[in-house]
Amino acid sequence: MGIFKKFERQFGKPQGLLGRIAGKLMELKGTEKIEWTISLLDIQKDDKVLEIGYGPGVAIELLSKLTPNGYIVGIDHSDLMFKQAQKRNLTAIKEGRVDLRLGDVANLPLFDIAFDKVLSINTIFFWEKPIEILKHIRRVMKPGGVIALTVQPFNETDEKAKEYGHQMMNYLENAGFTNVRMEIKSMKPVASVCVLGMK
Repeated sequence: MGIFKKFERQFGKPQGLLGRIAGKLMELKGTEKIEWTISLLDIQKDDKVLEIGYGPGVAIELLSKLTPNGYIVGIDHSDLMFKQAQKRNLTAIKEGRVDLRLGDVANLPLFDIAFDKVLSINTIFFWEKPIEILKHIRRVMKPGGVIALTVQPFNETDEKAKEYGHQMMNYLENAGFTNVRMEIKSMKPVASVCVLGMK
């Protein structure tokens, strides 16, 4: 496997030196698409929010500032990202407003709460059974809750990004979500696509 392919895989489960570099790139290059995705979710001060694949914890940090009376849960299967995100969000964790978990979305645990909002950025590429996973996510959401799935594909065109968007719309509809829609943000080097659906 070439070095580029090895590096690209680090965005699925960052580990070791290449994983640290991937985490730093997520932090430096991913903030614009994270802020955009969060803006589409219309976060309220008391929302309970789940992020799947929190990486270095940038979105978790932004969400915790927007939800002073809410609760943020994150799940990621990278031990390296777990440690980075913990460090970034230590104060909110100590205050009991953020709960970071190490685990796999394919084995999403049951929660004591139901979520108002769910987001996942550039992780659905790595889900083996996306529709089954989305069905399980839907079960941990409140009625009327909203999910946002954002992708900015590697080494692709804007047209290909739209194709991914249509594919994600199909996944959400097949998982039982309604009011499914797609938003597109022009970015470099390729557009980001966010697909939203309601429970």
